[in-house]
Amino acid sequence: MADLSLTHLTWTGSGLPTAQVTFGPALTIICGNSDTGKTFIVNSIDYMLGGRRSTPSITHAAGYSQILLGLKLPDDSPLTLVRKPGSNHIHVHRADLRDLTHATPDAVVSARRAKRDISNYLLEVLGLNAMYIRTNEQGSTAPLQLPDIAHLAVVTDGRIDDETPPCQRGRGQSSRTAGRSVMRLSLTGDDEPPANLSNAAQRRVQRGKITLIDQLVVDLTSKIITPGNTEALRRLLTRLDTSVREATTSHHAESERQTTAIAARTRLNEDEARLTARLNEISDLLGRFDLLQQQYESDLDRLAMVGEAGNLLGYFQTGRCVFCGAEAEHQTPHHGLTETTQLHQAVQAEDHKTRALLADLRLTITDLDEQRAELAGEIAEIRDQDTSMEAVIADIARRLEPLNEVLEHLLEQRAVVQRDLELLARIEELDERRVALAGEAAPARRAPSYIPASVQDSFNAELQAILDDWHVPGVEAATWDPYSGEVRAGGSDRSSRGRGLRALLHAAFSTALAQYCCEHRMPHMGFLVLDSPLVTFGQLEPGDERVPLYVKDYFYRHFLRFPVQRIIVENSVPPDDVIEQAHVVFFGTRGQGRPGFFPDRHRTPR
Repeated sequence: MADLSLTHLTWTGSGLPTAQVTFGPALTIICGNSDTGKTFIVNSIDYMLGGRRSTPSITHAAGYSQILLGLKLPDDSPLTLVRKPGSNHIHVHRADLRDLTHATPDAVVSARRAKRDISNYLLEVLGLNAMYIRTNEQGSTAPLQLPDIAHLAVVTDGRIDDETPPCQRGRGQSSRTAGRSVMRLSLTGDDEPPANLSNAAQRRVQRGKITLIDQLVVDLTSKIITPGNTEALRRLLTRLDTSVREATTSHHAESERQTTAIAARTRLNEDEARLTARLNEISDLLGRFDLLQQQYESDLDRLAMVGEAGNLLGYFQTGRCVFCGAEAEHQTPHHGLTETTQLHQAVQAEDHKTRALLADLRLTITDLDEQRAELAGEIAEIRDQDTSMEAVIADIARRLEPLNEVLEHLLEQRAVVQRDLELLARIEELDERRVALAGEAAPARRAPSYIPASVQDSFNAELQAILDDWHVPGVEAATWDPYSGEVRAGGSDRSSRGRGLRALLHAAFSTALAQYCCEHRMPHMGFLVLDSPLVTFGQLEPGDERVPLYVKDYFYRHFLRFPVQRIIVENSVPPDDVIEQAHVVFFGTRGQGRPGFFPDRHRTPR
């Protein structure tokens, strides 16, 4: 068996600091905090080997123009795959390149599904380019593709805890058949006899249809934005739906508070307008009453003058009566006194009446002044409340702004994921159609792929030994079922276990397969990459099974003596004795290492 090994993964860009991680020939552990680019490294390896349909993407990758994956060939010679993010072409250099390069490649191959693609190139290196696998139960066959075996060696975080059986790339009968056929190749070294079409003309038609489907798949794949398989996107969509509901609830609560505050401010404005109108009425009345008061006071002054003038005229003037005009000879005795008395009484009566009216007016003015002062106080209080309410509304608006942005972003993300799921569903339909086309002219139904019982028993023993070595409880009698593709342990299928045990069982399956292939010299990539196999020690979902903490230490120590190159990507830090013997890369952990895969952009590039 020819083996490959990984030497480095590098992202480069003009004027940007190089992002690079190197891999040791034995055990490499990349550990550290979340959101530091660990999973991005595994997804990038998968992308460079043709497993992923879309470019892995994180914010820090913006501006980088080349991805370099370093490999060591079976003869120990170097090989570097160079690919531009989003490009369908891979430049192959038979040299160890670790920086931005514009050198002429030794070969240019397609990323996927072409006459000369990376799959054919590397399978030829591994000596597997002439192998066939079965694609359906009728016996149709297809040439082995690199992703058919690469997914067994590069286990991404989107697959390691997925309910899909570890040997399968997807769900469905055709994936189950292909998975069993690849396992037969891996465990026995035997591929499937090719099913030949009946004649050359029919083969040309079938090839034309398959080529068209391949082109459609490539086109649809280029439109997918969100990385991950169907199950990963469905989980992401579920999380987004939950986030949208939570964001909508928070937004609705703030909107309700804003509506209530605006209604309260409107009522305050209405009250202020009503009180201001009443205040204006009172001010107008006071202006008029002030003029009336001045008139009354003027009338009293005139009456006082009339009284005084009457007294003066009655006492000092003789002859004609000043009141009636009668001449003296016609006047009766006491005539002047009577007239004077009547005038005096009339003046007094008018004075009394005017003073009474003035007193009532002054009381009214006093009452109106008090009302005006009270209204002015109420208006001032309302304006203070209005100012406070404006501040409350402005504060709510400030809180609503980020909520609006978050909700809009979540809705956009959800729409993208829903669209990507539709594209993946379409791609799966096309893949099924491709398989059907490949088998339309196949001979009659053939016997299913056979894996000798002794080989299955040997592999199952390897699987159980690894689980025992990791000290995982409750997984006795671990077996792999070649017909369902399931791993069964502790009396239950892997798919029915919690997320943490699903990840551990998948990791154990891939580890057992790599070890079995190495020991028996069977086809394998020659290395093993596991992303988040110890997810059970991170944040668990409801219903997940907890695994004892000591399993983590046994897990890491097992890989110190593992015969295949192994790369483990995890949040948890290995024990000190493992750190001393392995190549460990820390991302933002223990105050050492580096912040993440991508360096600070302010750093001077190499």
